[in-house]
Amino acid sequence: MREKRLILILFSVALFLTALSCGKKGDPIPKGLPIPEDIKDLSGEIKDGVLFLSFTIPKSNKDGTEIKNLEGFRVYKGCNGCIGAFEMFRDIKIDSRHGFTIYGGRLYLFDDDLKKGQSYSYKVIPYTKAMVRGNESNVFTIKWEATPEAPSGLSVKEDDESVELQWKREEGVLYNIYRRDNDTYPLFPLNDRPLISPSYRDTGLINNKRYIYEIRAVKESHGILWEGVGAKIEATPKDKTPPGIPIDVKAEKRDKVVSLTWRQQTEKDLKGYHVYRIDGGIVKRLTGEPIKENKYIDDKIPDSRYISYYVTSVDINGNESEPSQERIIMLKD
Repeated sequence: MREKRLILILFSVALFLTALSCGKKGDPIPKGLPIPEDIKDLSGEIKDGVLFLSFTIPKSNKDGTEIKNLEGFRVYKGCNGCIGAFEMFRDIKIDSRHGFTIYGGRLYLFDDDLKKGQSYSYKVIPYTKAMVRGNESNVFTIKWEATPEAPSGLSVKEDDESVELQWKREEGVLYNIYRRDNDTYPLFPLNDRPLISPSYRDTGLINNKRYIYEIRAVKESHGILWEGVGAKIEATPKDKTPPGIPIDVKAEKRDKVVSLTWRQQTEKDLKGYHVYRIDGGIVKRLTGEPIKENKYIDDKIPDSRYISYYVTSVDINGNESEPSQERIIMLKD
């Protein structure tokens, strides 16, 4: 009796293993439902010391119809020396918006769990909300190497609507420059191609806005650019351009005061004007803070024969224009 039970158990196990080996791999595809088109451009780039994988998001099904119920992608990872073949690395659901980003029709995700000298392979399978799976993508394979160290000796020069970054140059490496706007992680560098020179000027910026930059060293190995972790530096461009010089300045003595007028400036960042008096070669500023009106009354005129005046414009950043044309007043005959 015991022998019969053992034979029955072994027979059942054999049937189970046969079913596993002969059955179709993966989930069955429901008949009549559209299948997402193949992903053929899975690729990888080394950015910020990690591997960024990317591929074009399918827009059509294999039958040419538009995909309307794409759920997400299953990303598989394998490595030489790992136990087993490909294993699930990431299950990306498009509606979640977590763990990936989409730019220019491509989906980007990263893998930072890599060891030097180890080879890794990746593939992607799309699937729909109806759990219809597409075919496996092309396989992307890379052998991981060490990335360059972060640059050192960073400095910044802040100018009007621009900043200039500088750092210490190392032999055998190039550089990429990244800028963070509102702390958003940048996928692509500001420069079109890796730089040789250890300096970069970023223009077209907004004055008084804080920007965060990363300078990353890049090396080439086996036709691949390996970009290391970036060195960060903050910069705030500042307006250093003074407003226009006041024009049409007029000065007139009236009893015991001198009245000055000039044409109103139109700069948007204008804060006001300073009025200066020259007496016996000594220049004195008469205004403590810039005045907003384009007129001034000097009611404390000195006991001199001649005095003169000039006016300057001041913007909100403290930049002051060159002096206007002097106007001379004769106080005594």
